[in-house]
Amino acid sequence: MTTTAEVIDEVNRTLATAPAWFHDVFGSGTIWEVVIGNSLQVFGVGLAGWMVAFILEKRHVQSMSRREIPLKDITINNLKTCHFSEPQAATLLIGSVVVAHDYFRTLIIFFRKLVGGNIRHYERLVDRGRREALIRLKEEADLCGIDRVINVRFTTTAISGRFLHAVEMVAYGTGIQSGERRE
Repeated sequence: MTTTAEVIDEVNRTLATAPAWFHDVFGSGTIWEVVIGNSLQVFGVGLAGWMVAFILEKRHVQSMSRREIPLKDITINNLKTCHFSEPQAATLLIGSVVVAHDYFRTLIIFFRKLVGGNIRHYERLVDRGRREALIRLKEEADLCGIDRVINVRFTTTAISGRFLHAVEMVAYGTGIQSGERRE
């Protein structure tokens, strides 16, 4: 039976005879120097990536808050009918957005899926996507001179590939111009 010290000695001997490219990528020294040095680099890059993603997410939420203010007069509901006289015009309106997570949160989500439970990072992603899709729907309504959107629905599509984990959110509804809009 081999001891831990013997295994470490064997790994250190293997590192000593490792090819030059291995030393260029991982550094040279004992196994502990390689592990600790690379762990600190990975932690530093991960922390920097998380901070940048946090700042960008916060800016996006602030941007959505600013864009919602001029659109507050557009009425949105999920009813199939409207309770006013004949509309002057009606059209289909669509707001679509694709929102992706950064690679570091995707890694956290992967570990969370292993244990199970509520994945708050996905909740925030879906909430941001739904809100952005609704804002884009209202912006399209505003461009068309629409003051009410009825029968609003959401649809979601998960988009994932080797290096992409994103959600497409689509909000759609019937835009109605009732002539009651305040300018």
